[in-house]
Amino acid sequence: MSAYNALRLYRVRLRARLAQECLAVLGIAAGVALLFASQVSSSSLQSSVKQLARGIEGAATLQLLARSPAGFPAGVLAQVRRIPGVRVAAPLLEAGANAVGPRGSASVQLVGADPSLGRLGGTLVRHTSLEPFGGVGAVVLPAPLARTLGVTRFGQEVTLQLAGRSVSAPLYQQLHERQIGALVATPVVLAPLAYAQEMSGLGGRVTRILIETRPGAAARVRAALTSLAAGRLDVEPVSYDETLFAQAAQASNQSTALFAVISALVGFLFAFNATLLTVPQRRRLILDLRRYGYAPRTVIGVLLLDAVVLGAIACALGLALGEELSIHFLHANPAFLSLAFAVGSERVVGWQSVAVALGGGMLAAVVAVLSPLRDILSRDPLAAQRTVQARTGGAGGRRALAGLACLGAASALLLAAPQASIPGMALLIAALLLELPLALSATLALTRRLAAQVTSVVPHVATMELGAARSRAVAIAATGAVAIFGSVAIEGAHGDLLAGLERAADEMNAGTSVWVAPAGTYNMLLTTPFAPTERARIARLPGVRAVRIYRGGLLDYGTRRVLVTAPPADGTAPPLAADQLVHADPGLVNRRLRAGGWLVLSQALAAENHLRAGQVFTLPSPDPQRFRVAALSTNLGWAPGAIVMNAADYARAWGSADASALSVQLAPGVSPAAGASEIERALHDAGAAGLAVQTAGEHAAQQHTLGREALARLTQIATLIPFVAVLAMAAAMGALVWQRRPRLAKLKLEGIARAALWSTILLESLLLVGVGCLVGAVFGLYGQQLADRALAGVVNFPEVHSVSALGGLQSLVLVLATALAIIAIPGYVAACVPAALALQD
Repeated sequence: MSAYNALRLYRVRLRARLAQECLAVLGIAAGVALLFASQVSSSSLQSSVKQLARGIEGAATLQLLARSPAGFPAGVLAQVRRIPGVRVAAPLLEAGANAVGPRGSASVQLVGADPSLGRLGGTLVRHTSLEPFGGVGAVVLPAPLARTLGVTRFGQEVTLQLAGRSVSAPLYQQLHERQIGALVATPVVLAPLAYAQEMSGLGGRVTRILIETRPGAAARVRAALTSLAAGRLDVEPVSYDETLFAQAAQASNQSTALFAVISALVGFLFAFNATLLTVPQRRRLILDLRRYGYAPRTVIGVLLLDAVVLGAIACALGLALGEELSIHFLHANPAFLSLAFAVGSERVVGWQSVAVALGGGMLAAVVAVLSPLRDILSRDPLAAQRTVQARTGGAGGRRALAGLACLGAASALLLAAPQASIPGMALLIAALLLELPLALSATLALTRRLAAQVTSVVPHVATMELGAARSRAVAIAATGAVAIFGSVAIEGAHGDLLAGLERAADEMNAGTSVWVAPAGTYNMLLTTPFAPTERARIARLPGVRAVRIYRGGLLDYGTRRVLVTAPPADGTAPPLAADQLVHADPGLVNRRLRAGGWLVLSQALAAENHLRAGQVFTLPSPDPQRFRVAALSTNLGWAPGAIVMNAADYARAWGSADASALSVQLAPGVSPAAGASEIERALHDAGAAGLAVQTAGEHAAQQHTLGREALARLTQIATLIPFVAVLAMAAAMGALVWQRRPRLAKLKLEGIARAALWSTILLESLLLVGVGCLVGAVFGLYGQQLADRALAGVVNFPEVHSVSALGGLQSLVLVLATALAIIAIPGYVAACVPAALALQD
């Protein structure tokens, strides 16, 4: 058959099934949209980090990194430049800061560099000067950041709060998208190196050196740098930040991957429901083509044309919808990750995201259209004429056994390999789909038994109709089951994780009344060091009982950017709460932490480095020290991992007496609000504008808010999936009812009233949607436990384990009520069909 004839045949057939094809297009488009939006949301953050790295580093291949914000002496630069094989060595000073302008404030990354950075060719510095302007220091801002701060005129000053200092810097230049591309959305402040050193109080120091090697000299240069580092600095490839970020975002990416699988499956079931309506027509087409002598290959080609047209239209529509979803709903939110990485807000659409969405959409179209493949490949040309509706009890029993096997395999993964959460979820979904027909059969059998107790024809007709269209009934129920499964599992795990994070935040703030730390949301984890010069002044205030030094920071340990917390050894609260420990004696562990020489590692960090309780190891801190592992713990809410030690040990390992925060205990009878106000007045009088004062409750509330923002995407996911499923089930049920109008007319001709027909349609919908949602909710509760175990056992998040039966019931009732409300209108219209329609067939 020629391509022209195939196209003409497709156009003729399309007229007869336009409504069903449109439903299939919408189903596949919904899956493509959700898949595309989730991929863009996940990849945008990683792409943002990568773009900033490339924009700064240019052609550099290696870097020498400091292990603390204090950096290392700039004199090391001359030693690096003398290494044979080094083509360019460019120094950098990077520091987190809070930028304040007339219109607002923002957390930023201060980047100080000299003209040698321009020789590396990075996009970020290609269009600006890194020399002091007329001998006066100034800063360069991306245009969106400048507008946010309200600092847009040449010479207008922006206030930078960093390391407990507050300095004002004039604006030299704004960078626009035409100059630096997507980097315009990155919150960075550029300054000449000497000026950045002056503002940060790190004169004569840098935090890293970027190195471009000559061809063939990379290995030799790396060996020389490692010798120069002497175990106190890190030598890494320039892609190291990307590796660290990927590890930090792993848990978020896994949840997105799971969402992509579930959303694609819901969309496919939507499309499959629609294509089931056209299966009889396609079987007749197959029968006609085989009768006329066309080979199976030709028949497959004709159907593949259907699939290509269906998939192309659906993918185009799905990408357009996904674009809107990713902009307005599933946008990327770095949340906690922005506290450790310079992450931009731009939305990056990579070819991989488009390819995955297109591939999924086309695959769904091909599978849906080729569902009668067995009829095509049969040696009997009339195979398509024979019924395929008969099902044996043995087949149902085999499906049930296969479902139990999948459920058992998922349980085994839950116990033995919690890191395999994605395969475990896939097995649970497979078990759900395999057991669903059994649940539907049991429900229909129960309904038939109950129908014998009533005089109405409604339950008899409803069970008869559902039994006659078994495949469609199972497909519609499966749509609701998968959606409710995803919603209950994701929302349940989200609630448990959020409760665990909030508890960890509360425990961190339990040992203090008021915090005094460098200002800015970038320092929410209390990781920015500053000289505690105001400690004595605060301690002399009448409302203050004690002021202790709290220390903490971020340490790059292997492929993880680890949170290190070091509360004071003489604090009123234990260094680590008992519920954060994994199989350890809290009293013994805290006594060891207070004594010094001991620390606690999060479980995943210890496993990655093959460490166990009681073992001695060398911590790769700025001044490497040997410690003994007191116990293992959760990650304290920081995904890459955490380390807990006392403040004195931290000062020794970091080689600095700087504080990260002042932990203030108030005198008896002084409220936190009154104490904080008293401290603020004292700091204002002393001119310490770079320090912020927060009550412990305010700091905990701020952490709670950030935790909710970090998990907002899970809430959006759990909302979107049932919404799409409701539309899918309502559309499928509506199309099915509309297609059955001749059958309904025949029933009306036999004397069944319009009200009874409408009640029959509603009962059918109730049975299908109810069974699907109930089975999905039960499996979703089990899926929640699988997700909880993965988060607690692999990523080590602090969890509050629960079984969210109430949440599952709420989702079930909401989806059931909405679907029935939507189907009620087309159901009533179909029930009004004239009886004469039955005589036209």
